[in-house]
Amino acid sequence: MAQPLYAYLQRPDTGEWVTVGRYLLTKDSPRSTGSFRYAPSYLAAGHAWSIDPINLPLMADTEFAAPRYEGLHDALRDACPDAWGKALIERAHGVPSGAHESRYLLLAGNADRWGALAVGVHKKPSIAALSAPRLAQLTDLVVELHAIAQRQPPIHQALRKRLMGTPSLGGARPKATVVETHTNGEQDFWLVKPALLGDAADIPKLEHACSVWARAVGLFAAPTVYELIGDAGEVSKISVLRVLRFDRAQGRRLMTLSAASLLQAEYPAATKEQTARWSYPRLAEELKRIGAPIEDRQELFARMVFNAVIGNDDDHPRNHAVIWQQTHKRWRLSPSFDVVPSLDDTPKQLSMQLCLGRRDISRESILMDAVRFGFVNQMEASDFLNRLLGLIEQGFDEVRGLLDAPVAALMETRLQRNLTLLRA
Repeated sequence: MAQPLYAYLQRPDTGEWVTVGRYLLTKDSPRSTGSFRYAPSYLAAGHAWSIDPINLPLMADTEFAAPRYEGLHDALRDACPDAWGKALIERAHGVPSGAHESRYLLLAGNADRWGALAVGVHKKPSIAALSAPRLAQLTDLVVELHAIAQRQPPIHQALRKRLMGTPSLGGARPKATVVETHTNGEQDFWLVKPALLGDAADIPKLEHACSVWARAVGLFAAPTVYELIGDAGEVSKISVLRVLRFDRAQGRRLMTLSAASLLQAEYPAATKEQTARWSYPRLAEELKRIGAPIEDRQELFARMVFNAVIGNDDDHPRNHAVIWQQTHKRWRLSPSFDVVPSLDDTPKQLSMQLCLGRRDISRESILMDAVRFGFVNQMEASDFLNRLLGLIEQGFDEVRGLLDAPVAALMETRLQRNLTLLRA
């Protein structure tokens, strides 16, 4: 029996940290099992915030088993690092590759986790306030990220120590957080994603262009800033994207949950049974189930179409999320993020199902399960789709100039092909 871990939550109303519950991992053979139990004090206080309304509803005297991730509950897996963060932990702590997720969960530290959860070995929470390198340190930060990625010695020792100590961010590419403090004292937290030396194209520029494109269409996308950094005399500067973190607001961490958790699906998936749960219509139904309004389901439909048109087949369920809206006391679809089209051959299908059992990019598959997104019937969805395709086509005119010429030409060809494919 391993030492229990305790889950803490920053309250959405007051910002106070409270202990939510206890997680326990039992290392059995051939597989480990995990259990989670809400703290009696948390339930007795009348807190209404389930950390996972699908898998961990608020229930007293209940041990919730963890059927996925070798015994780690979905909401706790969301708080774990992904490939980049895991690589840092393995280097810093000598953790063998492929260790149990709970080990990464504990070693990642709480300073930069996704969402509002934190973990520790003590019953009472003791969580440091949000902090990150300042925006003015952006150049040094990116240089240090490059050095880490290339396994080079530290260039900026203090930044290296900080980056190695906050490896909680997701994804496979190097990234970090910077804070921008405005004159009124308010702060924005930005996720920094630099280009890498081996990239075949300017990925930060492409992601920024897609974010601008999505907003031009009317989609709810996370704000982005693209810039080239480096000394004025340098021949080659570094391309960098900043994405505004939607799980941070006014110095607080906001409750966030991945679509993988809502769909009760693993990512990465080990079996076809798990990938079969990756589905836009099912996600729309889960949004309805947790109380999100119909607008969110139709926004999800529009994002599905946008991904299909631009060829973003990296639309897996950890690239969709919901966020708790304390003002209205309900979960809402988060802004879209990590929308980057493939630059290889034009994808013919997406990672998520567009309708039951189908991932192919076609008008038929898009409209087949349209009523599950809140449309009255397929005719209403068809009209919505036609208008949306027109907006996507118009929106490309606003972003064509943001792209390098070869990428712009590729996306122009793909756009016309997919518009023809999806129009009536």
